[in-house]
Amino acid sequence: MNAHTPAVARAVLIRPLVASDAVAYKALRDEALRTAPDAFTSDYESSVGRDASEYVARFGAPESGQFFLGAFDAAGQLVGCLGCEREQRTKQRHLATLVGMMVAPQAQRQGIGQQLVAACVEAASRVPGLTQLVLTVTASNTHVVRLYEQAGFRAWGLLPHAIVVDGVGFDKLHMVRVLHD
Repeated sequence: MNAHTPAVARAVLIRPLVASDAVAYKALRDEALRTAPDAFTSDYESSVGRDASEYVARFGAPESGQFFLGAFDAAGQLVGCLGCEREQRTKQRHLATLVGMMVAPQAQRQGIGQQLVAACVEAASRVPGLTQLVLTVTASNTHVVRLYEQAGFRAWGLLPHAIVVDGVGFDKLHMVRVLHD
């Protein structure tokens, strides 16, 4: 075990997000965009004014390959989420992109991200015809890069200055995980 591995993973319930989770999802998302602007391609200023109902369309069913999973603590509070968005074009239907990995600041470094990634990979592996997951992660966020590597993702490219926050460029690492050959 290293310094970044939690001694005991925090117990959470992971389940697909549904319409009634939209307000909690928006609150978690707004806080993540505000506190970690270099981790997301979306920005707080453009998102904070959106209505929570606008996110419901993202909450599909896992069997479709279009879904968001939420991690809920013992009190039923949403403390993390991760999305999976399957490509719609025929030639790319074998691919899905993991998006929107967020863990509330007070719940970070407790194994919740690992649990979300594992649950998302498991759900995606059951989707007929889905064979690969891809994602991008801010390259300087080495803790999260390691989390994805431990889940079987491997880097395949780097986009320098993929996002610019307050005049500072951040590179995005592209990663892939094969589900089925």
